[in-house]
Amino acid sequence: MTCHWLAPDLTMSAQDYRTLLDAALSFKSRYPLHTEGTLRNRTIYFLFYNPSLRTRSSFQTGLMRLGGNAIVLDPLNGIYTPALADAEIPYATERVADVARVLSSYGDAIAVRMYGAPAGWVYGAAHRHLEAFAQASRVPVINMECDRFHPCQALADAMTLREQLGELAGRRLCIAWTYSGSWHKPVAVPQSLLLAAVKSGMDVTLAHPEPFALDPQVMQAAAAFADDTGARIRVTHDLRDGVTHAHAVYAKSWCGLGHLPTRHGDPVDEVAMRNTFEQHRDWCVDADIMGLATSGAGYLHCLPVDRGQEVTDDVVEGVSSWVFRQAANRLHAQNAVMAHLLNPGALS
Repeated sequence: MTCHWLAPDLTMSAQDYRTLLDAALSFKSRYPLHTEGTLRNRTIYFLFYNPSLRTRSSFQTGLMRLGGNAIVLDPLNGIYTPALADAEIPYATERVADVARVLSSYGDAIAVRMYGAPAGWVYGAAHRHLEAFAQASRVPVINMECDRFHPCQALADAMTLREQLGELAGRRLCIAWTYSGSWHKPVAVPQSLLLAAVKSGMDVTLAHPEPFALDPQVMQAAAAFADDTGARIRVTHDLRDGVTHAHAVYAKSWCGLGHLPTRHGDPVDEVAMRNTFEQHRDWCVDADIMGLATSGAGYLHCLPVDRGQEVTDDVVEGVSSWVFRQAANRLHAQNAVMAHLLNPGALS
């Protein structure tokens, strides 16, 4: 049975996730001199429906240093756009299942990033595209971020938290919504992070205005993992309350699920979305907010960050910022994911 990397934050047990986290940190310590050849002659096809700096460059760099080959395909212009059966356009699209069967006959894995506009902003539609790739593919399919999950980012986040805080059980993490001038950000990062954090035993406080609640299914799964690990989850609608006494503050913006369409072709309720955002412009992490966290607490963000909106420059550039350590760990997390899927013996 082919092993995929679609929603491991949701489907992987807490124990297996912690084992993978340990292996990723160990693999990083051996990179690059003692990991060369791990993926020699392996080929991965990368399809980016959305812009990418960290994901694209870290995957390609890591795969190259491990001895593999990266082939980047443009799904919007360079090839016939992969589409589900109900969205096919003659001579403009090609059914996802056909694309997956062809690529999996050539190479060793398929990696896809898709969220937002390419899926019509219908929540879950992009993830269904990845599931369709996986159903037809004979090789692993890697989720490089969809509208529900960003498992590569979450593993890098967990690595960073472990490196900065040591043992994570009982440590306090605040995941906070913050204001941005753009609403075009999926809930994938906070949802994957929440699941990864409670699997690691962290006590998580979700701080967000009421309209920015996460997917109830994700919240239910997080609660179940928390029961398993002894972690605690708390929700507050007060940013200052959420940050107080936190060991780490992960503050970023995400869209309101209630304003997204439920059917393909229907529009986003942009007026309501923007109005909701504008009502909470004061949700910004500055030095005063960070001062509520514990001494030595760190600020995290997946990048790109909207400076002066989500967070002030003095926090991003200050001693409490862990954001560039996070960005560096994207390379190492994804190296571990690729090895886990294509050469698991290399992680032991």
